[in-house]
Amino acid sequence: MADQTFDAVIVGGGNKALITAVYLARYGGMEVGIFERRNELGGGWASEEASAPGFIGNPHATVITPAYNIPVEWDFPELNDYLKYIPYPISQGAAFHDGTGFAVHHELIDPDQEKTAKSFERLSAKDAETYLRLYREHQEHIAPARLQNYFNPPTPEGVPSPFEKLIIEKKTGWDPAWTFKSELEVLRDLFENDKIIGAMMRGGYSSHGCDPEMPGTGLRYFGLLGPLLGSGCWEGGTHSAAHAFHKILVHNGGKTFTRNEVDKILIENGKATGIRLDDGTEIAARKLVLSTLDPYNLCFRLLGGNEHVSERILRRVAHLVRWQVCITWYSWALRERPRYAASSFEPDIDEAGWLSVGAEDPAKLRRNHAWRRLGKVDPDLNLILWQHTLIDPTQAPEGRTVCGTEDFVPPANALSEKEWLAFKKSHAEQVMEVWHEFAPNMTWDNVIGYSPETPYDVCRLKNMAPYGNWAVIDHVPGQMGRNRPIPELAFYKVPNIKGVYCTGSAWHPTAGARSCQA
Repeated sequence: MADQTFDAVIVGGGNKALITAVYLARYGGMEVGIFERRNELGGGWASEEASAPGFIGNPHATVITPAYNIPVEWDFPELNDYLKYIPYPISQGAAFHDGTGFAVHHELIDPDQEKTAKSFERLSAKDAETYLRLYREHQEHIAPARLQNYFNPPTPEGVPSPFEKLIIEKKTGWDPAWTFKSELEVLRDLFENDKIIGAMMRGGYSSHGCDPEMPGTGLRYFGLLGPLLGSGCWEGGTHSAAHAFHKILVHNGGKTFTRNEVDKILIENGKATGIRLDDGTEIAARKLVLSTLDPYNLCFRLLGGNEHVSERILRRVAHLVRWQVCITWYSWALRERPRYAASSFEPDIDEAGWLSVGAEDPAKLRRNHAWRRLGKVDPDLNLILWQHTLIDPTQAPEGRTVCGTEDFVPPANALSEKEWLAFKKSHAEQVMEVWHEFAPNMTWDNVIGYSPETPYDVCRLKNMAPYGNWAVIDHVPGQMGRNRPIPELAFYKVPNIKGVYCTGSAWHPTAGARSCQA
């Protein structure tokens, strides 16, 4: 006999679980129970006082855009009472070795993007014109298609996706050949200035982390244009979202159980009947069991491998590509904010929320990817930097600054534990060396403390092991849309088992702190 019973039992307590749970509870009228291995809910909606006391670092999701929760805000209007989005005046920026740079103004603050175009104009008048044309296309056609793509299941085979419709209906200036080209090839078709190309690629790399010369990824840039224009954060840190959704869930009768790891989904006569926890406790499910774990843990652990899952599905899941989206994610407690030398060329650069430094060579990310494919650390840094205290002073003590840095590195299993521990320190020293080059006040005297996160550390989250991939699986063409993670699981249901559903960052449309997969 089961120890407890719910209508819907959810395995894992990450952000996708919380969002799905509030819908099942309020609009499905279900009694919902969430079971989470860790001691805190939210998954990638995480914030920690990691670098120093009082300094809030976000060890996973950090930059948020207004589009992340659009339908959820409609369906749960009280969310705005619990969760506040704050936009960066400068959504994206770039600083180059020669002291130049550019600033992309947030679309809420610069809705026609004329200020951004003026910034680009300092580097290339032609590229500024191209950017404005692309932005108008984006607002009229691409942004609506992206939202349709985000907040709907993938279209089945034979039915065009929202982006495929744009090509078929010729509503944009897209060249049909771009469907087959790489991101780098498409950007070279559009822009003439290497600095603009390189920095735009680096901004997008944070979202997908895959080879910029991979064929079939050429249209990816257009899908990323919205996030490039919408950088911001949630007041108090990303974990504020976990608390907000937990409040809504509790108000709707949902229950959560942390430090309760699920060992198995119980199947009887081809139907899910509940779950078994690792301590032997059994929880019954009247209607459904939803897994928010990665495909590998779902198929091989929760469902017992070939006991309930076909050989073809197991083989496809075992060979998913999941080594590419591996990063360092350092949080820095600082005495004062960085002051960038490029501000003499682009005065708004110090206000940038998501800043690339030294990305003027479009081939730089190609080299980074090649190093990582070999299991080696790229000797050249490809840094992104951010500082939420520019817009949210609650994330650090008064008058102080908290910053973050990101770079792409090999997967966790490419280095030994000893090598990763040594890397944590050497990488911090290299970051400071590069940071000082672009912001002269960034010396060790300005650092109060730092917290190093690497793929090795990320492996403590089972969804992201054994590679330490923050996206769970890679964003390669064969693992996107109606094929994400594999065709047989892409529509959130496990074949031939009644009542077992699945979702998470490894599902359509892409990884991230969004509510798309709910």
